[in-house]
Order: sequence, then C-alpha cells, then structure tokens
Amino acid sequence: MEKRIPEWRKSGGRISLLRQNADGGFVYPFGVYPERPISQTEGYDCKYLKEEACFYYQIITSHSRTTQVLQELFTLIPEQAFLIVKVHSEDYYKDHDTYISEVEVDKKEAIDWVHRWRDVVFDDGFFGIGLFSDLSANEVFLDEHKTIHVYHNDPEAIESMLDRLSVPFRFELPFFWDRPHYHEPLPLKGDMICDYLTAFEDLAWHYDLYLDDEDEDNLDENGLPLGMTCWKIDIRGTREIHTGESSKGFYATLYLNASSRNQAVELVDEFLEKQNESVDIFLQVARIPFKELLPEIRSKNFQRHESQVWHVSDRMDFDWPSAD
Repeated sequence: MEKRIPEWRKSGGRISLLRQNADGGFVYPFGVYPERPISQTEGYDCKYLKEEACFYYQIITSHSRTTQVLQELFTLIPEQAFLIVKVHSEDYYKDHDTYISEVEVDKKEAIDWVHRWRDVVFDDGFFGIGLFSDLSANEVFLDEHKTIHVYHNDPEAIESMLDRLSVPFRFELPFFWDRPHYHEPLPLKGDMICDYLTAFEDLAWHYDLYLDDEDEDNLDENGLPLGMTCWKIDIRGTREIHTGESSKGFYATLYLNASSRNQAVELVDEFLEKQNESVDIFLQVARIPFKELLPEIRSKNFQRHESQVWHVSDRMDFDWPSAD
C-alpha cells in the first residue's frame, strides 16, 4: 500500500520564533523546562547495572548541542536496530505509551526521519525516540525531557566520545526534571502542525509498531483491577470505496466501555466494520474514569456497565491524496 498522509497533517513550519527558556548559558527545549530557574549544567553521569550487565549513562546538554551529541551516540548502534518511541498518553493511570518496531529497521532511515521531524524530536515535551539492539545491551534513547539515555557495555568507547564532544562527567549531576517542571506539546504558537501526534502518525505509517504494554490486566496505579472502564480512543480510519471514487479517510474519537485494552480495540473494529470502515492507525488508546469525562460527554454513557461503543465525536473526513 502506498504510504501517504494527508497534506494538511504533514509537519510544516519551523519553530524558530517560539519562546525559549534559558538559565545562564543553558538553553532548554521549547516544550520542557523548569518551573523555577535552577543552575542546570551540561554533563553526564554513569552507573553499572548488574542485572543488565551494562553501563547506564544519562547525558544532558544545552538545546543547541543535543542534535550533535545524539547523532554521534547513534554511531554506537548497529546498522539494523529496533526503534523505540515514547509518546504522551491521555490515560488517567499512566503518563505515556511506549511503542517498539516489530522488526529491526534501517538505522540510516530512522535517523533521516529524526532530522525531518527535528522540531518534535528535540523540542516537543510529549515525545521521545531511540534505537536499540536486541543482540547486546546497546541502546540510545532521547526522552521527553531531551535527556539522552545510553545502555552500553563499553564505557571506554562512550566516555572517549563524550570527552571529544566536551560533555564532562559530573558526580551527582542535577537534572532539572527532578524538580517541578513543565511539559508542553508543539505547536506552542500559531497554527503550525508539527506536534507529537502528527509525528507519531507519520512514524506508525512508515514502521509497524506494537504497544509495549504491561497493563493488559487493566490495573490502576495501585495494581488493583479496574473492571469495566471508560476508554477514549483516537483513530485514523479508512472507508470502503466503490470503483471510480477517490480514496476516503477520516479522523474520529470514540468513547466506549470495555474491561481491557484488547476488548476496547475489538469493539472499535467491530463498530467500524458495521459501517464498512476500518482503523488505519490507533493514535491514542486511553482510560478515563467516568467522573473525569466532560459533563456533555458523560451524559451520553447510559449503560456504564455494558461493553459497547457509546459515542463518536470530532469526526473529520478527508480525501486521501493521489498516489501519483
């Protein structure tokens, strides 16, 4: 299938005019910064993880240097590696979802994607991305705070690289994200469309990603079963077309009751199948307690204990661009 994405959903514009926070000489990303000024410095710390039999590094640099440091660290990764993506979740019981590629991807292609979507990668406070090898303890990951995490079994290789990049080792290195801080998604100004969900949508269109979910049992933050739960699911879908018609797509938000994530996904598939439609990409699958729903939405859930799709909102239809 031709990999296409609606023109209006593609990343556009630069964010050079947005406000950027700084403390002294340290410049923060646009989408994540401390609540109050602190003396953040560049540097890295390191510790040995006995169970993983590797060294673990946390590396933080001023915004303008993060791209170069990440690019150099990616050279430690094999040419074929797994992609790992972390995106903000609206789920009431957790902050983010982690996705991993089904198969190894070409490192060069993945790095090219990082550069095309550099605004989101290096500035959106709701997005993180990295690469890892399944054959050894070898991972480089840029998180939503734009701190780089490295797992590796050759400290000499990493530390010599960081020394060459003038990133110093600091004992008990402070991190601004250990204190109260803000996370914001892009766009932060105007109507630019280079946000984390658009980036994830594009990434999921290029690679087969699976949700690395440890919560198949549908538990709350205390490990207790939630039972029947309200779910808010954002999708991009497709509609069956007749000969001669242009290819149709749509975005929609579905609200439903289900006792597990798997059941929620099945209910969405069954609901759309009855309308000769299907899911192209699940953009967000989030649990929301009934009491947390907006009153106008909550009032539509007449049978809270029945597993069913009970409301569809924010639907927007579009024509897929021509594959030519």
